[in-house]
Order: sequence, then C-alpha cells, then structure tokens
Amino acid sequence: MLDLLNSCSLDIHYDKESNALLYSENIRCNRCQRVTLENLSPILLNKSLKYPEQVYEEYQGVHYQQDQTLVSYDVSYDLINLPFGLLGIEYVKTHVYFSPIFSQEDKVSCIVEILFGNLFIILQKNAKKSEFVSYTQVDSGFLVKLKAGDRFIIPEGYLYTFINTGNTNVLFSRVYKKYSIIDYAILKKERGLAYYCIRKNGRQEIVQNPYYKNTPCIIEIAGENSLIDSDIQINLSLYESLKYELDFFLTKLV
Repeated sequence: MLDLLNSCSLDIHYDKESNALLYSENIRCNRCQRVTLENLSPILLNKSLKYPEQVYEEYQGVHYQQDQTLVSYDVSYDLINLPFGLLGIEYVKTHVYFSPIFSQEDKVSCIVEILFGNLFIILQKNAKKSEFVSYTQVDSGFLVKLKAGDRFIIPEGYLYTFINTGNTNVLFSRVYKKYSIIDYAILKKERGLAYYCIRKNGRQEIVQNPYYKNTPCIIEIAGENSLIDSDIQINLSLYESLKYELDFFLTKLV
C-alpha cells in the first residue's frame, strides 16, 4: 500500500495489488472516468485491437471536502492512473489533449506532477493552416521524460499525450481550467499524432507517423526545462500550491 499524502498532500492510498486508489472520508472526486480502448482507437497505431477493453482511469476534480474554492473557480485537480503494458506495439498512452492559443501572453494548458513511476510526454506543435498546403505541417515535437517528484508546465498551443513505458503503473496529477481532449475528427486524416512511442526488438523507440509529411525529428528535453518563460514556482505539492496561491494560478492557466 502506497501512502500518497507526502507526495500530493491528499489523504489517498494506492493499493498496488488491486490497482485501486483508496480515499479517506474527507476526499471528494467529482467524476471517475474509465477510458476504454474504443475511446482511444482514433489515435492508435493499430486500430483493430480488441484488448484491453479498459485502458486507464482518470479521477477528475479531486479535493478535500472543505476546499470548495477550487470547485467554485472551475480549476480541476485530476489524478490519472496509467497502467504499464502495450496497445499492440505502442506503449499505453492517454487521450490527446490540446489548448489553443487565446492571447499573446504565455499561458498554461496544464501543470503535471508525477506521484509514482516514470512518465513520458509527447508534445506536438502544428504550423498554422495554409490555403496552399493540404496536409498538416508540424513545427516541432518534444519528448519529455519525468520521474516521481517531477513537475512540468505544458503551454497552450501544443497537442500532447502521456505515455507509460515503464514496468509499473504511473500515478500523476494534472491541474487545468478547461478539459481539453482534442476533437478526434481533426486527427482522423493523420490517424493520431505525428509520433508514436513503440516497443521494437525489446526497446523503446519513437517512430514518425507516415500520414504526416516533412515531420521534424522529435527533440528530447529534460523535465526541469520549460517550453515557455514562466514565473511559476512550485515549492509545495501541486495541490498545496494551488490551494494557497489560487489567485496566482488563475492568471496563468488558460
């Protein structure tokens, strides 16, 4: 049994044997979403997979019962339990998320904190649509590798997905204002993102999606680096920082 109180400041335990999150009586969750293989099918390399039926769990709006301020300001603190394993030859991954750019200021799509395990994030920034180009052009792609205790700020304007390439489940939290799964009709022609994370000859490898043209090579960046200039400093857990500096975070989140 893993006690998450020290890592996320919430009275929650993770039962490794049953793969369940156990809440104390004063913890509330607005919604538990079980994401199925059918939900993810539009972005998978192999779209004919039948197993596993359920891929991962997402606990939305987790908070202490007395902390109603987060709820009233529509700021959500979610916990995601991402299993290890493969979806065909791809490593298990989440939905693709996206927040469009709304202003000239550097705004944040979400902030991620790793509570247990190791996590990859693939980020993709597309070029603006041109009337002279019929296909989607990718400006840049990044691979971020995070371990327990790491945090990462994802700016608006990027498509991104979370991937588990390890041998244990990954537990991580994400904070955001707008739930931002991209409309998969937009990715139907390309059949997902421009990069897939696969297992080949017993090794993890990033391969490019052939339905994109002239895709740049993905760039690996360390978790302590950022894609934007940000004055966000998180000295406490992400939940505690959000709780005590909510006004500050409201100015940063999209």
